[in-house]
Amino acid sequence: MAVNVLVLETFAEKYAKELRAQFKGLDVHPVKGTAELKIDPAELDVLISFGISINDDILRKAVRLKWIQSLATGVDHFLRCPSLKPETVLTSARGIHGPCMRETVAYLMLSLSRDTLRLARDQAARRWDRDKPWPLLARKCAVLAGTGVSGSAVGALLKAFGMRVIGVSRTPRTEKEFDEIIHIDRLADAVRDADFVVNVMPGGPNNVNLFDRRVFEAMKPTAYFINVGRGESVDEAALIEALRAGRIAGAGLDVFQTAPLPADSPLWDMPGVFINPHIAGRFDEYEDYVLPIILDNMRLFLAGRTSEMRNVVPH
Repeated sequence: MAVNVLVLETFAEKYAKELRAQFKGLDVHPVKGTAELKIDPAELDVLISFGISINDDILRKAVRLKWIQSLATGVDHFLRCPSLKPETVLTSARGIHGPCMRETVAYLMLSLSRDTLRLARDQAARRWDRDKPWPLLARKCAVLAGTGVSGSAVGALLKAFGMRVIGVSRTPRTEKEFDEIIHIDRLADAVRDADFVVNVMPGGPNNVNLFDRRVFEAMKPTAYFINVGRGESVDEAALIEALRAGRIAGAGLDVFQTAPLPADSPLWDMPGVFINPHIAGRFDEYEDYVLPIILDNMRLFLAGRTSEMRNVVPH
């Protein structure tokens, strides 16, 4: 009997072509959205999708679903579905975001330190003002909360800039990408000498409001806060208060407590705040980075070696 695979995404046809070419016995159904779904969910064996594209009704009907491959690192949307069966293998795309995260952090750091918003205004006004020098990142200190795949990639790049990089983690250890790694309980102490405080922490109940008033009050008034982790890990009211009071110099933000960022949020108009609309992970080559994980996991799935699949998420 053929293995029925639903690939749900705009680039589904590309994945379907690769899967059909490499594996016999697959009946692959590529669709861009659930409105195009022509196969009965009850016939599905494998689902490849972003969690945000799936609702619980599909999982409830997918009575023989054996494996879900998330196209994202986070699997929160799947885990929140009551109909996700314990026996269904759930795997993520963890490990692909190192390059985009390190480039986003560098972009935000340089945008803030070089006052890119002012330069853009000057260009629009055809104003030639070279009186203000810009500070180097070299010899500055960055405190980086999150030392996993993405955090390590960011740390390596910042080291290449000549920065001192302090990692903050729940599992302190020695890693070449960091000059030192300290425990998360010492976060407020760690940020005192930082020129940049960077959040790359994942979501989860342990990280809610991790960056609170205590942390922002400990930062230098010349320091910047960068968030490419999760919006929920930052007490946004405390961040806004710190920015208004001049307790920190500015912030580069890719994620927020509410997305899209509400039009009435004061962050939009604050000087020294550089805003990204949660695009750190939206890079052109995304599907090419995820595809090897899908192919490796499909090979193991068909061989019955599910315990060896990459990025299995317990649930």
